[in-house]
Amino acid sequence: MSKKPEAIVFFDLDGTLFNSQIEVLPSSYQAINKLKQNNIIPMLATGRTPCEVVDLMHKTQIDSIVGMNGQVVLYQGETVFTNNIDKDVIARIYQFSKQQMDIPLSFYNYEIMRVSQDSQPAKVFYHYLKQPVPPVDDQIYLNQPIQMLLLLCESGEEHYRDLFPELTFIRNTPYCVDVFNHGGSKGNGITQLLQRKGFTDVPTYAFGDGMNDFEMFLTVDHPIAMANAVDGLKAHAEFITDDNNNDGIAKALHKLGLI
Repeated sequence: MSKKPEAIVFFDLDGTLFNSQIEVLPSSYQAINKLKQNNIIPMLATGRTPCEVVDLMHKTQIDSIVGMNGQVVLYQGETVFTNNIDKDVIARIYQFSKQQMDIPLSFYNYEIMRVSQDSQPAKVFYHYLKQPVPPVDDQIYLNQPIQMLLLLCESGEEHYRDLFPELTFIRNTPYCVDVFNHGGSKGNGITQLLQRKGFTDVPTYAFGDGMNDFEMFLTVDHPIAMANAVDGLKAHAEFITDDNNNDGIAKALHKLGLI
């Protein structure tokens, strides 16, 4: 059984733990190490999948993640929660995307990524992420659980919402829209973790900058916004720290007395 931590700190990645060059600042590495020394668990809370951030988790020595905006939760090597999309729903949205919208998809679970076709939108999006385009397999959802889809498009997601009320659509970059079960969020992933691990009495903190962090901010005890965060998120923060290029993570953790 896992030792109960003194606290848990959740870190969004882009615009938060990552600086503008998609790097983790030296001060943040040091702060994460000090958290662990103090029996405080650092966790990633990101729209990205665990398989996308394996190298980052190794470098930071963070072994727990709320991934895909809360659709999977891994805690110290244990799969605590997954939120799989129904195969029939995936088949419907794939056919609509292919036949009516001409929008390619990506299929994600916490171990693999696939794309529906070798397309220019896929090349543009994964270049933006500085990642290679995943392999093509438009049948992957028939034999693998899928927790998140991506619409690889710069516009058009408004045509989906009424047709697929069981799903949530969140534009996460200029080139893609995250798609997952309605009600799924970073906040729900955190709630699942706390309930399933018996951590409901453990103090929780979260750092974020975007509106996909909104539910997370409503869930944790102490939400902290980066100075570069959107105004809508700042309005729900306990306080606002420095930005992601100027040691905002370390400064806030010092202020909170966690390191």
